[in-house]
Amino acid sequence: MNPPSKSAAAIRRVRSVPAIIAILITGQLAACRDVAPAFGPSMPAARANAEGLFGGIAQRFTNVQRNPKFAVARGKLGKNALTPSAIFNDTAAWTTIGPDANRSILVDGAFANNRYLFSARPSAPPIDAPGDSRHLIALRRINDNEFEWLTNVDIAMGPIAGDDLARIISALMRSAEGRTVAAIRADYRASFRRTTAALGRLLTLDTLRLVRDAENATSITLGVRIDPARIKGIMPAFAHYLEKYSTPSRYHTVVTDKRGGRWVELSGANNFLTLKLRSLDGRFVPLNSAARPIPSELQLNSEFSTRILLFTVGFRKLVSDLNIISGDRERGWAIKFNREPEWRLPPTVGFLIKTPLRRPFQGQGILFRVAIGNMQGQRSILARRTVATVQESAILRFLNRLTGTAMGDFVGPAEVEENRFSAEAFNAMRLDARALLQ
Repeated sequence: MNPPSKSAAAIRRVRSVPAIIAILITGQLAACRDVAPAFGPSMPAARANAEGLFGGIAQRFTNVQRNPKFAVARGKLGKNALTPSAIFNDTAAWTTIGPDANRSILVDGAFANNRYLFSARPSAPPIDAPGDSRHLIALRRINDNEFEWLTNVDIAMGPIAGDDLARIISALMRSAEGRTVAAIRADYRASFRRTTAALGRLLTLDTLRLVRDAENATSITLGVRIDPARIKGIMPAFAHYLEKYSTPSRYHTVVTDKRGGRWVELSGANNFLTLKLRSLDGRFVPLNSAARPIPSELQLNSEFSTRILLFTVGFRKLVSDLNIISGDRERGWAIKFNREPEWRLPPTVGFLIKTPLRRPFQGQGILFRVAIGNMQGQRSILARRTVATVQESAILRFLNRLTGTAMGDFVGPAEVEENRFSAEAFNAMRLDARALLQ
C-alpha cells in the first residue's frame, strides 16, 4: 500500500487491475517450452530461479494478514494520502515520529505457517526468503500545506537476477518468431496446463497475431479478454469489483523515443487488453520504422479514465521520461513525471484545478524507480522507490473522497479473493515450471 504518485490513490488502485492481469498473462505466455530453460544459465539454475520467483510471489498473496498496528495505519494512510496534514501528528499512523518534520512507518512482510503477515514495527529483520519484503513509507512536511511522500519497497526474489529476467523476455519474444499461432497455443496449453487453467477462469487469450516483415522481424499483437462473470461463482466480490472499476476503465500507453519510434503499445477498454510489440531475434525493434537497437532513453505517453460513483476521472497527454537501467548488477527502469497532463474531472470541480494538481510535476517531479539487483550474494532484491509531493486543497479533498470509495470497495472480501486468484495462478506457474524443468 503506497501513497499515490499522480492524481489519486483511487485511480492508482483501478489501474493496478490491468497491471496484475498483464503480469499474469506474461507468465502464461512464458509457459512455452522453449522459454522455460531461459530462467537460468543451466537447468539446475533455471529450476531454482523459477521456484524462487513464482513460489515467492505465490506466498506473497497467500492468506494475507496484517498485525493490528499496520491494519490501523494502512487505513489511515490510504484515506489521507492526498491530505496528509490529517495524519501527520497521528501516532497510530507511524512507527517513527521524529522531532522535526519527518514521519515514517516500517513494515516487513514474511510467509510462515501458511500465511503472509505484514507487521509494522520500529525495526525489521533483513529480508531473506523469496517473497520476504520490507516497506518504508515516509512523510516530510515542506510547509503548512505541502508534503513529500517517499516509498521504498524491497522484495526478495530468490536467486534470479536481472540478467535472467532479460534472457526470459528475449526468449519469450524469440519464441513467437517463425512459428504459427496454432503451434504457440498448443505449446503453452500442453506445457503449462495448470497455469492455463488457473488464468482461464478469468482471462482469455482472444487474439494472437504474428506478422513477419521484409526485415525478418515479427510484429506481435496480443489481445486478452477479461470476463468477471466467469469467476462470479467462486470469487463474487472480486468479480463485482472488476465489473465496477475495470469494465469502465480506458487506458492507452505508448513507449516512444526522441526519433519518433514506437516500441511498445498497451491499450484497454471494455475489459479487453491489447499489447503490441515487434521482435527481431528476441530483441525489441520499432513498430513503425527500420529495425534498430532500443535506446536507453525513452518516453511514456499515457492516458487513462474510469468511473467512480457518478464521476468520470482521469487524464490524457501524460508524458514521462523513461530510462532503462542496465548495469553490471542491476536492471530496471527509472521514470520521471515532470509534465502535468490534461485532467479529466467533473465540470463542477474543474474550475478548482490550478496549483494543487500541478505541484507534483514541478521541481524534481514525481520519481518512480524499479530495478532488480543481486545485492546480497545469491539473493536478488526487487527494489521500488517513489517520491512525490502533494499540495493540499479543496480538489484534493474531493479526490480523497473518491479514493475512500474505491478503497472501501476493494478492502475486504474483494481483496481476499484477488489475493487468492493471484496465489493460485502463481502456484500453478511454479508447479508447471517444476515439471517442465526436471
